[in-house]
Amino acid sequence: MNYRAVLNSLGRILQVVGGLMLLPLITALIYRESPYPFIITAALMVLCGTVLTATMRGESSIYAREGFLIVALSWLFMSLFGALPFVLSGVIPSFVSAFFETVSGFTTTGATTFTNLTGLPHGILFWRSFTHWIGGMGVLVFLTALLPKTNSRAVHIIRAETTGPVKGGKLVPRMRSTATILYALYLGLTVLEIIMLLFGGMSFFEAVTYSFATAGTGGFAISNAGLATFGSDYIYIVVSVFMLLFGVNFNLYYLIIMKNFKAFFKNEENRWYFTIVGVSTLLIAWNIFKLFGTVGKSLLMAFFNVSTIITTTGFTITDFNEWPSFSKYILVLLMLCGACAGSTGGAVKVSR
Repeated sequence: MNYRAVLNSLGRILQVVGGLMLLPLITALIYRESPYPFIITAALMVLCGTVLTATMRGESSIYAREGFLIVALSWLFMSLFGALPFVLSGVIPSFVSAFFETVSGFTTTGATTFTNLTGLPHGILFWRSFTHWIGGMGVLVFLTALLPKTNSRAVHIIRAETTGPVKGGKLVPRMRSTATILYALYLGLTVLEIIMLLFGGMSFFEAVTYSFATAGTGGFAISNAGLATFGSDYIYIVVSVFMLLFGVNFNLYYLIIMKNFKAFFKNEENRWYFTIVGVSTLLIAWNIFKLFGTVGKSLLMAFFNVSTIITTTGFTITDFNEWPSFSKYILVLLMLCGACAGSTGGAVKVSR
C-alpha cells in the first residue's frame, strides 16, 4: 500500500473542496450574511491539504487498493470538514447532526435533520444543495479532470467511485480527458436546467440550488414545501425530464457528442430504463385518474413521481401515500430498481 500517494491525493482533494467553498462564501456576501463559517472552513481545508501535499511527496503510483482507500478517506474527511459551516453558523449546533446532514448531501441520500427550512441563511442553503452537486458526479472525478499531476493509474480512483457495473473505464485513452468530458457533460446539463428553470419564473438562487439537487439526484429543497411552492406544471416537467437525464449513464452522452446516435439508442440498459419509466408512468396515470380528474394532470403527477423515485432524487409535489396501492407498489419497485450505471442516481441499477 502506497500510503504517501494516498495522503498526497487526500491533501489535493481537501484543497479542491476548500476552493469550492468560495461559491457559498460569495453567496453569503451577496445576501449580506456572515461569510466567516465558509472562510474558516475553507482556510482549514486548504491548510490541511497543503500540509499533506507538501509532506507526502514521493512515489505517486496508484493501484486498486490505493484507489479504494483514497475514495473512502476522501468522503470521510470531506464530510467532517463540510459539516463545519453548519456548526459555525449556528444553524445546527450539534456536530453529529451537522455531520449527518453533510454526509446525506455528499452521498446524495437526501435525508435531513432540518424540520424547518424557513429563515436559513442563503449561504447555508447554497452549500447544502452544492454538496449534492459535488457528490453527484464525485469530487474525485473532478480532481482527475482538474489537476495535471493525475497519472494514468487514476482509472483506479474513478472505478472505485463509479456507481454500478460499467463496462470499461475510459471514453478516451487518457483518464484526465475522460474525467474532463464527464464533468463537462455534468456541468453543461446543470447549466441548461438552470436556464430552463429561470424561464419558469424561478429566481437565480432557486434555479441554481434546485438544479444542484436535481443533478446530484439528492432532492434537498430550500423551502418547507419544496417544489410544490411554485405550483407550476412547466417547472415540474423540466425537473422531471432532467431527473431522468441525470439518471442516464454519462458515458452514453459521449456517444451523442460523437454523433453515434445509433449506439446510444441501441444500448440495452438505456432502452430498459426509458421503457420502465414509460410503462410505469402510463400504468400509474391510469390508476390515479380518478384522483386528478384529467388525463394531463394524471400523466404529469405520474411522470414526476416515477422520475423522482427511479432516480432516487426524492422531490415531492403531492402526497402519493393517498394513491391506490397498485401505484404505490410500482413506486416501491422503481425505488429498488434505480437508474442507470454510471449515472448520479442510486439504488441497485437497471443493468443488474
